[in-house]
Amino acid sequence: MDDKTLARMARSILDEKNSMQGIWDWLSRKIKPRKNDILHQVNAAEFQREYCTTAAEALRLLTNGFMSHVMPSGETWFQFSHGGPVRTEKHAIWYQNANDVTYRALATSRFYAVMHEFHDDRNLFGTGCAYCDWKKEGGLLFKNVPIGTYGFQRDYEGTVNALAREFRYTAAQAVQAWGLDALPEVVRRAYEREQDRYTREFTFCHFVVENDRYSKGNGRADMRPEEMPYLSVYFYANGHWPVVQRGGYEEFPYLVSVYEEWEGLWGYPPGLQVLNEIGSSLLAERHLDELGALAVYPRLFADAEQVGDIDPRAGGVTVVDRNVAGLNLPREWGTSGRYDVGLERLERADKKIQAAFHTQFLLAVSSVEGRELTATEVVARQREQVLGISGTFKLFASDFDVFLARIFGLLFRHGKYNTKKATQPHDLLVTDGDHIQIARPDVQYLGVVAQSVALAQQQNLQGALRSAAEWVQVTGDATALDGVDSAEAVKWLFTSQGAPSSVLRPAREVERIRKERTAVQERQAALESMQAAAAGGQAMKSMADAEAAAPKQVFY
Repeated sequence: MDDKTLARMARSILDEKNSMQGIWDWLSRKIKPRKNDILHQVNAAEFQREYCTTAAEALRLLTNGFMSHVMPSGETWFQFSHGGPVRTEKHAIWYQNANDVTYRALATSRFYAVMHEFHDDRNLFGTGCAYCDWKKEGGLLFKNVPIGTYGFQRDYEGTVNALAREFRYTAAQAVQAWGLDALPEVVRRAYEREQDRYTREFTFCHFVVENDRYSKGNGRADMRPEEMPYLSVYFYANGHWPVVQRGGYEEFPYLVSVYEEWEGLWGYPPGLQVLNEIGSSLLAERHLDELGALAVYPRLFADAEQVGDIDPRAGGVTVVDRNVAGLNLPREWGTSGRYDVGLERLERADKKIQAAFHTQFLLAVSSVEGRELTATEVVARQREQVLGISGTFKLFASDFDVFLARIFGLLFRHGKYNTKKATQPHDLLVTDGDHIQIARPDVQYLGVVAQSVALAQQQNLQGALRSAAEWVQVTGDATALDGVDSAEAVKWLFTSQGAPSSVLRPAREVERIRKERTAVQERQAALESMQAAAAGGQAMKSMADAEAAAPKQVFY
């Protein structure tokens, strides 16, 4: 595709966000206003009038909940595994090493900080976007892409395959990124002026789209950009949109995930579900503030001739003329509002807002109906609450698989998985002529939410094992368990509950232990057989000796 065609496609995709700007602006002002918001410039008066603290706190809890329950820093929350039908000891060792290397790479990058921003946008606006690439000096690079700066498209399977985003660089940043000669004249002039070099900003556009001429795979580190699966083009987003750089990506570099699927491309956020309740909460807050102010500074009726003579200060003296003394002026009026009713309205609206943001599953559960819960009840209730968020978690996990494939591919091509203790299995690279493809690993999520979603399977397995054990105990027929591989069942329980992989023995060691156990059992059986034979022989000899020693009976 030529530059003009790519520029037209990028502008068209960016225009897709225009229909959502009003909704995002409303959500930003009502829930999380920012001083220099991309969508809306918020002044002090608007901040005080429109900001809903209940929704903001619920958003904060939901974002922190995603970070602690889905991808907790410093813990094992996902693992790669072999995607093929046969898993050998070699595969297990290599993937265990790959998991360790990946966690170290994420910990030394800005991954967790960027993911916090990503989840904040996803939970507030319904859609989040992040970018992953390799730094020039080495290591993983992550950036959050703010809402309102990008547009995207999906293929027929629902996978994001094209994205355009706008961003601003100073002249100095543009030269660092692409070099002085690649930039249009207006940017070069600004760079040459010292007073503009670090202050004047210019708008650029990054467009990534599927490459219709792709044929080389993603397993080679020496591929030319035009051979890669995705084209990458940077434009100066002004005038006729000149290209400042062309390149390519082996995997799609952007993560786009929606909170809930909607009719269009964009996600449906929880705040939009309770927009009326947010308005009611703000209105109730204003009315309660007014009632509180009236309780302290009540309205007064006064005679016209008393204007200027009333002293509302504590201990103040107001002189009343005898002619108006019987009128009982000044006196309070209009201060009979029901503060308790206002509190009830506010509480009802706040509960609906908190429910929309799943606050109930993020807060600790310790008591209910005036009694303390047992530890078992607390765990059961927390797991039940977590299931309420399983829908949006599954959407995120599906989208994040693509991002993990990008992370895996970058580390793989830069040789980070190559160690002496982990030999690469031959089937990790699928080769067909010049087409070299990295075999995409399976991904298993091990966070709290993932474990809660899998809890039903675990409970079913554990219940079946208990029932089988009771059956054997009652009938004494142990052959009923011949069809169950108990070792695999226990191994699955350990894996599904996120136990460290180090606690599970490798298949080779398990086989050795089983052989040794079998050999010991065979030796024991042989010894018991020999002892039984010896004991039988001794008994027969004793019987013979006893017969010989007994007096002979003589029959006449």
